[in-house]
Amino acid sequence: MKKYVKKNWPLGLTNLVLIVFVIVLNILAFTSFDNIFEQFFGYSDHYLVGNTEDYNVNYVESKFNSVEELYAYEEAKCAEIAQAGIVLLKNDNTLLPLNSGTTLSLFSVSSTNLVSGGSGSGSGSFELTADLKEGLEATGFKVNQKLWDFYKFGNGSTYGRGPGVINYGADLDWSINECPLNVITADSSLVASFQGTTAVFVLSRTGGEGGDEARDMAAYGGKSGEHYLEPNKEELEIIDYLNKNFSDVIILINSNNAMELGWVNNYENINAVLNFPGAGRRGTYGLGYLLRGKGANGKEFSPSGHLVDTLVYDNFSSPAMQNMGDYNYENSNYYYVVYSEGIYIGYKYYETRYEDYVTGRENTGTYDYANTVTYPFGYGMSYTSFEWSDYKVGNVDKDGNIDVSIKVKNTGSVKGKDVVQIYVNAPYTEYDKENNIEKASVSLVGYGKTKLLNPNESETVKITLNLKDFISYDSKNKKTYILEDGTYFITAGYDAHAAINNVLKKKSSLGQSVDITKMVKSLSEEVAGNADLVGTYVQSTFDSTTYSKSNGVAVTNQFDDAILDDMKQLSRSNWSIMDNDGLRYGTVGTKNSPAEIGGKQFSHPLDRELKAKLDSRSSLNPNEGKEYLDVELEQNHDIDLIDLRGLAFDDPKWNLLLSQMSIKELHKLVAESGYCSPSVSSINKPKVRDLDGPAGLNKVVGHGSVELGEDYFSMTWPTEYILACTWDEALAYEMGQLIGEDGLYGDVQGWYGPGMNIHRTPFAGRNFEYYSEDSYLSGRFGYQQVAGASSMGLYAFIKHFALNDQETHRDHLGLITWSNEQTIREIYLKPFEMTIKDNYQEVKYNEPVYNENGKIVDYVEKTALLPATFGVMSSFNRIGTTWAGGHYRLLTNVLRNEWGYNGFVLTDYEVRSYMYTDQSLAAGGDAKLTTVDWGDFSLKDSPEYHLYAYNAAHHILYTVVNSAGMNGFVHGVRYVNGFAYYKLIIAAVDIVCGAAIIALSTILIRKFLRIKKEEKEVEQV
Repeated sequence: MKKYVKKNWPLGLTNLVLIVFVIVLNILAFTSFDNIFEQFFGYSDHYLVGNTEDYNVNYVESKFNSVEELYAYEEAKCAEIAQAGIVLLKNDNTLLPLNSGTTLSLFSVSSTNLVSGGSGSGSGSFELTADLKEGLEATGFKVNQKLWDFYKFGNGSTYGRGPGVINYGADLDWSINECPLNVITADSSLVASFQGTTAVFVLSRTGGEGGDEARDMAAYGGKSGEHYLEPNKEELEIIDYLNKNFSDVIILINSNNAMELGWVNNYENINAVLNFPGAGRRGTYGLGYLLRGKGANGKEFSPSGHLVDTLVYDNFSSPAMQNMGDYNYENSNYYYVVYSEGIYIGYKYYETRYEDYVTGRENTGTYDYANTVTYPFGYGMSYTSFEWSDYKVGNVDKDGNIDVSIKVKNTGSVKGKDVVQIYVNAPYTEYDKENNIEKASVSLVGYGKTKLLNPNESETVKITLNLKDFISYDSKNKKTYILEDGTYFITAGYDAHAAINNVLKKKSSLGQSVDITKMVKSLSEEVAGNADLVGTYVQSTFDSTTYSKSNGVAVTNQFDDAILDDMKQLSRSNWSIMDNDGLRYGTVGTKNSPAEIGGKQFSHPLDRELKAKLDSRSSLNPNEGKEYLDVELEQNHDIDLIDLRGLAFDDPKWNLLLSQMSIKELHKLVAESGYCSPSVSSINKPKVRDLDGPAGLNKVVGHGSVELGEDYFSMTWPTEYILACTWDEALAYEMGQLIGEDGLYGDVQGWYGPGMNIHRTPFAGRNFEYYSEDSYLSGRFGYQQVAGASSMGLYAFIKHFALNDQETHRDHLGLITWSNEQTIREIYLKPFEMTIKDNYQEVKYNEPVYNENGKIVDYVEKTALLPATFGVMSSFNRIGTTWAGGHYRLLTNVLRNEWGYNGFVLTDYEVRSYMYTDQSLAAGGDAKLTTVDWGDFSLKDSPEYHLYAYNAAHHILYTVVNSAGMNGFVHGVRYVNGFAYYKLIIAAVDIVCGAAIIALSTILIRKFLRIKKEEKEVEQV
């Protein structure tokens, strides 16, 4: 026998390994890995079993007759959003609009490879995008074919910008790699083709999930001290050549991040500059229409886009830039970011410091606004001109509403739309200084866009403001929102700088100290300020009670532990603290960090007490581990999930439904809801699909666009950045609606978008997924997009909740974000709050009719008014020491209690090193965005979390039942999941391995029998 074992152990071991492999593969494939395999390999259509012939079970229906009709409409709408969001920054000598038939010479490698969006969750099927040549030629222009071929196929094609973020931040490549001028001019026939054409230089910069734009280009083909958001040497050489050889040069800024544009002033023949961020699949058509000044219908129009970020000469002039990027706690894997700038983001810094300089406030320092800001927030030009008059500010009503109106007249010769922006200038008082309350000089509180006005046509624009947008958060004394007594100046501005100039003129007329000689004209005005465009609201009392409650719950400090004792905080009472990087929290370390300033990481010591808090997995829930579910599960009440459609969240039927579920079913819901939420057989819940992303519905694998049928794919939409530049909420609503339409055709019920974070700095890699530097504008657009999606039964996960405004180290144990309560609430939570509160949609449902025996005999069609926002995605980062997705004060005290939110809270994609299921549940979260249940947490063995999981299921089911995912259901209809194609692969593997096991076993048995026979023969001898 020893001889047998010695000779055949390799075969035996191989056989054993195969047996174990097959057993483990089948167990994992049909349990933990079922979801990810199904997502990766696909599955056949699911189907429903049951009789619905007599009832209307199409609760949400497409407004289109076919996918072809839908797609044609979406293409046109995509182009319309682009043309409305492109911002005309310069138009000297009325170069634009161009005549139809004009030949355009398109310069730069990026002319053949535009930035249409970004990478990561906000990407799409960019291979389907109409390139610049297609868009321009389709809208009436000619393109210099020889130059196009040079960049597309010739010597220029060997160059091209790097992808930026690689594999969600695993690597970075911010190289620009523009084709040098000498390569272009080496071909005399190519140079000859420029004759009689208009030059267009395309300046493109990309962005993506997982990394932020390079603050230093030394590691990416540039020089130390240069950064990604300025033109490099090769680009400037070409631009200089164009300036010298063309009488008219157009610069197309094709970037989702605010670029430095002061260099434009150095070139006299750059007569037009357009801001053209990622514009989606048909955005180039919108660009062509705008350049021609005629839409798809052939009718005249003018540009009407306005900036939603401040463009400056030096992107490092922003106070937030002193604490942005690669900051590490020494000798640890913890990284941090400090929001020392407070509320002074974008125009709230630039315009506030400007007012303080003009009014002579102490400690303002030397401030040269004219050489700091290139184009102010809200700026945008047109092909026509407008005159504003009859500005009126009404009285406040009992609900805090103030109606303002203004007459807008088109005084030019071209049709166009205008945007009226309303800003408030709140009093900055001694009480504010004593209690560390910061006030911006101007804050956007309302806006409106006119219809398309004919020359000499007028429209009275009416806008309703509310005092809730005038309030400030007092974290030191009252520890709630306050509305201070004093005079609030309410002005209509062409942009943020025009607004503060109007206020300064008004204050000067009232005898307040204003040095008019220091005022800088707005680019939108001929004069520096117009006092006639200013009204006032006088608050007679200090009010600390009206806004101290929300949803019947006291609003008070929740984030006191998010402030560091030694962090500096910017105040308008002392701007000089910014001098010499005075806000920076950290010093230059020794570790290389290629994208960072100077190519080095910044660092700060980490003390034991702070490290202990960071190592903790506390949710901050004071009752964690002390609460237990007192409901008996696995009961039978004969209730299906569909029976709860249209009912209130607190309807008693919910407890009956939830009590039918098992611990196993609860566990699967909370532990495995990545890109779907699982089916639950005990309540007839279907499996529903939730997918990325802000620019349209994308598949899990490869992020290509979702198939809609008949060889059509879901639309890749313009970025949220260019959408916000339209200042047109109707377009935001319709874009949300059309993403919902794609959901109906593509069988998607949940949408991981839109993004609600803030353009804190120009360098944030994911700015393309977010609307603006301004929280109010972001909230207004988020409100509309979510409402549009909800109207089509698509629940949107607004993300990333909260303070996820930087990509660098976002998921390295959770980027530690330090900030103060006022900043957190007024800047970073406000867009989420605005999108959730008072946002409702009608939901259709069937109310059952019962006979005397309690059986359903019929249904009555009804509608219910329910929340539009049913989804929130928490973020990777920490707020203070606590992970946002496991932060009780954020998810429960603020989101659920203060804001009254009862929907689904999902984590961002699971990072197992710090995103703990038990912590998330205890904090008020509901499920993990993961496709694999790794078994890190067992609900069965954790009875202290049963109540949280039960509540989580309530939130998830409340969301799903009121979505399009319930189309086709009435009581008794059963969901059957489609066949997962990976099972064919598993079957094939089983057959192959099974055959091998049988073959090996046969060989081993035969050898064993042969040896036994030989041994027996030996014994007989």
